[in-house]
Amino acid sequence: MPILFNRAQAASVGAEAARAARRGRTVFAAMFNAPFTASGSVAGWAEQIEAVEAEGWMLSDFSAVLDDTGRPRAYCVFRRTL
Repeated sequence: MPILFNRAQAASVGAEAARAARRGRTVFAAMFNAPFTASGSVAGWAEQIEAVEAEGWMLSDFSAVLDDTGRPRAYCVFRRTL
């Protein structure tokens, strides 16, 4: 089930990135939530970043915090790779 959920999240953010590109945006900001993980890969974040970059964006800035429940949350700023 988590794999299907991660794919759905990636497809959704990829579609949003494609819409932003079609509208002529040069910056795309996204927020990614994840279940708590003690260490290692954060479920779904790599897939979501790849989905955005597949639409012609490049990750420019990245910040991560813990939300109110202690789960990781990422704020990503992408710029167009013209």
